[in-house]
Order: sequence, then structure tokens, then C-alpha cells
Amino acid sequence: MTETVGALIGLFGVAIMGLCGWYFDKKKAQKKRGLDERFYLIRDKARATSWQVTLVTMYILFFLVILKVGISVASVLGILLLVHMGSWTALIFYYQAKY
Repeated sequence: MTETVGALIGLFGVAIMGLCGWYFDKKKAQKKRGLDERFYLIRDKARATSWQVTLVTMYILFFLVILKVGISVASVLGILLLVHMGSWTALIFYYQAKY
């Protein structure tokens, strides 16, 4: 029981801290004029390419399910989340260096 309560506190605590960090970072960027066309172009390109990477990962995972590899739904969702968020972050850095 205490493990479940601790996990829920951690889950919602991290979500709240992440949203607060995102909000205050956006406010700071607005003050320094960091939210220009280049910022939005990089984020849009990274988001679009990240969805393509996630789609390829989905096809690979569906292929593994067809081959009857013992993989649970929770692990599939975790893998998809990590691939999507990781590729999005990596692609933001890539496009910042490119543009």
C-alpha cells in the first residue's frame, strides 16, 4: 500500500514540477525574446520527425507481437513513450545545430 501511495505521489509530483518548470521557462524566454520564428520552426520540425520515428517503432513492436514475442502492454507503452520523448529531445538539439 505504501509503495502505491509513494508511486502516485512521485507520478503527480513530477508532473506538477515539470509543468511549473515549463511555465517559468517559457516566461523567462519571452522576456529575453527567445520565442521567435526559429524557435517554433525547430520545435515543429522536431515534433513531426519524432512522430515518424514513433510510427516506425510502432511497426517494429507490432511485428514483435505477430512473432509472439512475450512483451506486455505496459512495456510496449513505456517503450513508445521513451522513444517518442527521447527522439523529440534529440531532434530538437539536432535541428538547433542545423538551423
